[in-house]
Parts: sequence; structure tokens; C-alpha cells
Amino acid sequence: MSTAQPAYRNTAISTSLGQAPQFTAVTIRPDHISETDRTRIAKLVDMKDRRWLREHGGVSGLYSTLGTHVDHGVHGNERDLTLRRQVFGSNMYGDNQHAKNFYHHMLEALKDPMHLILLVCATLSVVFGISKHGAERGWVEGATKLVATLVVITVSAGSNFWPDKICHKLSEFSSKIQQVDVLRSGQWQRIPIPNIVVGDVVFLMPGDQVPADGLCLDNISIQVDKFKTDGQTERTVIDGSDNPFLVSGTNVVHGYARMLVTAVGKNFKSQTIYLDGEVIEQFENLTSIIGKVGDIVAFLIFLVLLVRLFAGNIYNKGNQLAVVGESNILDVLIAIVGISATPAMIAVTSTPKGLLLAAKIALAYSMKKLKNADVLLRKPSLCHAIGSVTNICTNGTGTLTTDSKEVTRFCLGLSAIEEPYSMISLNVQELLCQGIGLNISHPPSRYLSEPPLKTEKAIFDWAIQELRMDVEALHRRYRIVEIEYFDPEKKQSGVLIHKNDDSTFHLHRKGAPEVILSMCSQYYASTGLIISINEYEKVLLEQTIEGMARDGLRCIAFAHKETSMRELFTSCQPQLILLGIMGLRSSLRPGVANAVNDCLRAGVNLKMITGDSMLTAKAVATECGILDNNPQDGEVIEGSDFLNYTSEERMEKVDNIRVIARATPSEKLLMVQCLKEKNHVVAVIGRGIGDVQALREASIGICFSMKSADISRACADIVVQNEEIPSVVNIMKWGRGIYDNIRIYTQFLLTASFVALIVDSTIAVTPSEANGIDAVALILTGESPYPLLQLTWLKLIMGALAALALVVYEAPEELMQKPSRERNEPLINHIMWRNIIAQTLYQIATLLAIHFKGKSMFDVNNKVKRTMIYNTYVLCQVFNMFNTRSLEKSFFKEIQQKKLFWGITSTIVAFQALMVEVLESYADTARLNMGQWSICIAIAALSWPIGRLVKCIPFSNV
Repeated sequence: MSTAQPAYRNTAISTSLGQAPQFTAVTIRPDHISETDRTRIAKLVDMKDRRWLREHGGVSGLYSTLGTHVDHGVHGNERDLTLRRQVFGSNMYGDNQHAKNFYHHMLEALKDPMHLILLVCATLSVVFGISKHGAERGWVEGATKLVATLVVITVSAGSNFWPDKICHKLSEFSSKIQQVDVLRSGQWQRIPIPNIVVGDVVFLMPGDQVPADGLCLDNISIQVDKFKTDGQTERTVIDGSDNPFLVSGTNVVHGYARMLVTAVGKNFKSQTIYLDGEVIEQFENLTSIIGKVGDIVAFLIFLVLLVRLFAGNIYNKGNQLAVVGESNILDVLIAIVGISATPAMIAVTSTPKGLLLAAKIALAYSMKKLKNADVLLRKPSLCHAIGSVTNICTNGTGTLTTDSKEVTRFCLGLSAIEEPYSMISLNVQELLCQGIGLNISHPPSRYLSEPPLKTEKAIFDWAIQELRMDVEALHRRYRIVEIEYFDPEKKQSGVLIHKNDDSTFHLHRKGAPEVILSMCSQYYASTGLIISINEYEKVLLEQTIEGMARDGLRCIAFAHKETSMRELFTSCQPQLILLGIMGLRSSLRPGVANAVNDCLRAGVNLKMITGDSMLTAKAVATECGILDNNPQDGEVIEGSDFLNYTSEERMEKVDNIRVIARATPSEKLLMVQCLKEKNHVVAVIGRGIGDVQALREASIGICFSMKSADISRACADIVVQNEEIPSVVNIMKWGRGIYDNIRIYTQFLLTASFVALIVDSTIAVTPSEANGIDAVALILTGESPYPLLQLTWLKLIMGALAALALVVYEAPEELMQKPSRERNEPLINHIMWRNIIAQTLYQIATLLAIHFKGKSMFDVNNKVKRTMIYNTYVLCQVFNMFNTRSLEKSFFKEIQQKKLFWGITSTIVAFQALMVEVLESYADTARLNMGQWSICIAIAALSWPIGRLVKCIPFSNV
């Protein structure tokens, strides 16, 4: 083992965790630290101010200043932690600290220009009404308008507040997912990163995110990566002497060390969840375009009504109003307020702002449901990509299989050893205990009970149970000189130890059997004899390894060499002695086979990319259904083969590959890049440091397990906490469902908006039952559209109520029986346009027919006719909810079981009846008899069979 390799000198950690001198904790006080010192300490890492650090006694001086201790950390009681946060701040950043309350959203809603216009018009209506008719009854009409407007503003604020509140709660939870080990009151404890305070002593290991700015305390080298804005990483070597400055937000990729926290709340951002992204952006663009059209039409209508006012064709209670003549100025002002409110409400109703609201509600609802299923969706904007996934790249061990492993087979040389293991010679048992107990992927003295890695824990437990391994005795008898941690590229790890009794050195290696075997020239027999490996015996050993792998066991080999310091420095690669070959079994996770089948049925291909051997990978992939019993050529390859392909060969073969064995992180990244180059939407399921690059490169990064590395969780878009593969299928189903629900509401709202815009504009500028009147006469003699309260109710229906009815909907299983949606598929496809156009034309035709011919057809007066138009329009939207619930077929059977949908539609119908029959004086409606109600219901209900009939027209889904 070369001492030039990255190494970990264990002495610093073992000293700090051993017997420490008595520590008298110092409670930090704000008046004991000057403002200047606070500022310099906070900027210490940013400025890399070695001079100031030396002048103030180095790190030892900081211990005293910050009221902490290298061996015991801070007090850790609530008073001490609270005081530290008051003095130095908390480890949060920006918007992560406070949620926007309901009043904030009320103020945001009040900033809407249309809402302001409505409030002004309603307020002036109250003032003018009192001036005109007295305080006793003059306020009623204006107050009704004011209440209606405030209801719209309140509902709008509440509808935005609820999704934001959910996002804030999920952001807080997301922050707590990332945790680190800190030393408080002499005890190591694992806490969420936002709970870090200045003065904490933090233990860092590979995969941890540096939780705050701080100083490295140990004279050892660790390597950290910083992600740059271009997606690349910048690696830096940190040590306790030359470069002790650890920057918040960087990630430890190699080595172990302690750090002293000097500044918090700088670069750590707790994965704040925002409802934005591609889908929201599409809605904003669509809303903007339609809104501009509505604004133009509303402005033109205002000009038309203003011309009428000047022409004397505006009436108030039957009295003609004009700017000149005998009209009272107050009546004229009332008329101006009235004609201002009408175009404003037309603009409000025709602009489909409910699209953004519906998208937020759908995303928030789905995120909450997924959270209840132990799935954290960190980037709601990726819902479009989630529903379009075509390939999933996943690990084998620990992802498709369980974390728990069991040693089921052990071979010494050519002999399979059965229980009892006491038949193994004591010398070989001692060497096995050295290689198992000391060659582990963390500082041994930190975890005397068990290693954190599941594979090592299984081997650890086996050695304790079968070989009676005494971990504490090992640490007393041996001193670790150097550790070479597991390298996925080299597929091995090593340790050099010094035996205290006889001053001998022992080199141990473990790793992939084919790698370790290639280093060995001899092997131990169970009797302790050392036997040379000839060609024949090498073949037999290879067959032993293949037999284990074929049975689905993960194989690990151990090798040893007693050496001297001279041999260590003069031999480039000493020949080792094979200690043994171990086979570990881990069963498939529950539901894996069904989940794989669900993915394949949904048109999603699974690719297993694992570090296991070819035979082990084949066995696991066949068991879970990724491979059939007779895989085709090219479906299973090794990582080195994939890497050695030419670019053209890779692109040609990548779709056919199902399993890559003996894969390194580089080959996993290369697979993701190739798939994306072929326009696939790729999801990667990862958990370790070696998965980080692939997680960042993937269209969707899924971190599997709460026990995964912090750096993996930080890079992931989704965190699956329950470690269940069916959850990944559930994520895709919800992703497809979110987008489909938003599209359903989009179809509904665009239909209602187009109809409202055209019908309202026509009513505003044309007379009813016109016969041969020229264009000038049409402009000068028209009538007003819906009154304020009616339009306010329409906005509420098309906004919050319809959104709740149509998008708060669980994704049906049928979604996973169709292929993935194309990523570049437009938001509104041909099928939606077919349905929108059909419904819009039908509603416009019937409503305008009532407008122009209703009085004569139904023998009613003008007010009843207008009420019938309004009533029919509302009922059309109710029936259109049923039509749009499925873009292609009837959804009636499923709707029957949807209580929220029925509750909202029933509420709309009930309140509509109340508006017409009870609140007619406030809503400016006329009561309708049974025959008139029947006509309105019949016209609206006819839109349902028309919608069903239109869906039979074949259209391509693009």
C-alpha cells in the first residue's frame, strides 16, 4: 500500500473520542463577544483569514471565544442553543425561515388591477347609492357588490395560501432530511442541518454535506466537492494545518474529519419547495395571451358604452342619461361607474387565471398525498417529466434487494466451511478478525458497536457470532497505520495495521473476488497451511466464485500479507495470501417483481446498473423480472465493455441493454447521458456517493432510502423514505395524474372563458332581437351584460370551485396501462381542441339564440331572458365538468364515487338556484318558473351527449 495515496490517520479521532480531560462548559454571552469579533469570525472562512486566526490563538483560541470544547462540544441545552442563535443567527437561509401567511396573500390579491377596479367601483356604488336614495336603502346594491368582490378576493387568497402552506411544510421536512453528527455535552448525536449552531463540533464522513462554514480540526486530509453553476464539480483538499477552511454547502467525497462551526445560515439552502417550472410557465404564457385578448375586448366594450353615454342611450331605472342636457350629474357619475365595472368584470371572467391556481392546487394536493406515502417531491415543476419517464436506471443491491444481508457461504481456499467455524485454525481466525474488524469504511473507534454500511455490518455480525471477534481487543492489540477506503473504480479497500506485541505489520485487502484473487499467489487452508495457487487451483477458485454468484450471492474476498516496513516501501505490489471468499444473500424487496411488471406495462424500461458480478447481477435481474430466463445477446454486459464501445456502438446498443454488471459511477453516468441523447426521459434511483453524478445528470433523480448519503439526498429531486420500489411506480402514476388533471381543468376553463368572452361581448354591444338595424345602430342601442354579482359568482365557479372539483383527484390505475407521454407534447393537444371547439360552438349558439330570439320564443320579458342566459351558462359549465373529467371517454363510473366532485357540483347548482329564486333583488335576476328552469336544464344537459358524441371522432393525441 502506497503511503502517497489519500489516507486517514486514526490517531486524531481516537484521541478525541477517548478519555478527555475534565471539561467545564462555558455558556456564551453576547456581551462577551464584540461586534467586530462576531463579524470577523463569521467571515473567517470566506476570507480564509489565517493571519487573524493566528493572532487570536488559532483554533484553540476560538474554542474559548465560542464557548465550546474539542472533546465535548457545546452545552447543547435549550438555553445555550437559543442564546447562540440569537448571537450568531440560525442555520437557515432567506425564504426558508418564514411562511407567507394568509394576509400576505390577501395583499397580493388586492394588487390585482381588476380586483382594485372592482373594489373602487363597488365602493363608489355605495357612496352614490346613499347620495341618491338615502342611507336607509341606498347602500344595499353597492354593499352587495362590495361583499361579492371581497369574497372573490378572499377565495383567491385562500386558494393560493393553501398550496404555499403545504410547500412550506414540505420545505421544513426536506430540511430535516439532511442530518449530520455533532458533539454536544460529550455525546455524539445526529441532528438536522438547520439545527446546527456556531460552536458545534461536527463529524464529517463521505457523503455528508458541510452544514455550515467552519474549520477542520484534524491533521488529516479530506476531499470536498463544490458544484459550480455549469453543473461541474470543483474538488478541494482540506486539512487541519495548510487549508482548514470548510465552506458551507460543499460535499465530503473522501476522508473523515471533525470541524468547528464558525458561521451559519450562509450557503446552506434547505431545499425550499416552490410551485413553479415548465408547466406553470406554460400556463402563464397561455393566460397572458388570452388575458390580453380579454383586455382588448373589455377596453373596446368600455369605449362602446362610453359612446352610448354621450349618445344618450344609457338608462338608469328607465331614465335616459346623457353627458349634456337635463341629466343629474350624480346619475351620470353612477352610469360611468357602472360602465367601468362591466368591462372590468368581462376582463376578469375571460382571463383564465384559474389555470395557475389549478396547477398550484393539483401540485400541492399531489405532493401532500405523496408525502403521506413517504415520498417527498422536492421539485413540483418536474411533474411533466415524471409523467414522461421512459427509462429507469437503478442499483441492484440495496435498491431492488433489501439492505439486510446474511452471510450464507464461506470458503477457505477450495473448501466450503460449514458450521461450526471453530474448526478453522486459530491463526486464520485471528487474521480474519483483523481483516473484518479493522478494514472497514469508517473510523473504527467511532462506531465500536457496528459499521454503518449494511454489507460490512453483516460481515461484522458474522465474525462476532461465528469467530467470537472482540472489537475492543482488536483496537488494544493493533494500531491502524493507514486506511485506504473502498474505491468503486478499483473495487477494493485496504488497511495497514501494526501489531503492538511483536511490532509486525499486516496488510489486509477486501473487495471483488476477481480483483483480490488476481493479487494472490497463495491461499490459506482451514488448517492454517499456506498453499500456492497454480493454474488448476486458480480455475477451481474461479469456479467457486462463479457458483456463489450464480446462486445470487454477493461475493467478497479477503486477502492478507504480513510484511515489514522495508518490504512495504520497496515492493510496489506485494503478493497476498487469499484468506477466504464470502457469499452474502439479500432477498428482493417486497413488491419488486410486481413494480417491475407495472413499469414494463406502462412503457417504462428498467436498467439495472450494479457493482455486482455478471452472474450475481443476472440472478437478481431475472428474479425481479428485468430479464427473462433466456436473455438475448447484448442485454447483459459489464461496465468495462460499455465504456470501451465507440460512441456509435453505444448509441446503437443502449436501448437493448438491461443489465450492466461490475459498473463504476462513470459508466452509470455514461448510460444516463446516452439515453438522454436519444431523447429519453431518464429517472435514476440512487443512494450512495457513487450515484451522485448520475442523479444530477438524470431528468429525474430519485434518492432511495433515508439512510442514503446526504450528498445523494441533496442532489435528488425526489426522496423515497419508505424504501419500497412500488413507491417509484406510485410517483410515476401521480406524475401522469397531475398533468392529466391540469389538462382536464384547462379544457374546462378555456371552454368557459371563450364562451364568456364572446357571449358577454356580444350582449354588451348588440341589441336583442335586432331586425335589419345597421352597424351604427347596433353600437348605439345595445344593452349591458351580466351584473356584477352574477359575474363574481361566475369567476368563483370557474376558478376555485371548478379547480377543486377537477384537479383534486387521485390518479387512476389506468394511467399506468398506457405508454409514457412525449416530453415535447403540447399542453393542449388535438383531442382537447376538438372538445373545446365543440362545446364552445354549442354553448355560444344556444346562448346567443336566447339573447336574440328568447323574448319571442319563450314569451318572456327582457329581465327573464337575461336570467335564462345566465342560468343556462352556469348549468352548461356544470355539465361540462362531467364532459371534461375524461378527455377521451366517459368517466361517470369513477365520478360516482368522488364525493368532493359531487359536493362541489351540487353546491354550484344549489347556490345558483338561490341566486335566481331568493337573491333576485341583489343579483339582478328574475325568478323562473318550472318551464323556464326545464328549458335551461335541457339546453345545458344536451351538452353532455354532444360531448360524448364528439369523443367518438378519431383524433391523434398530439
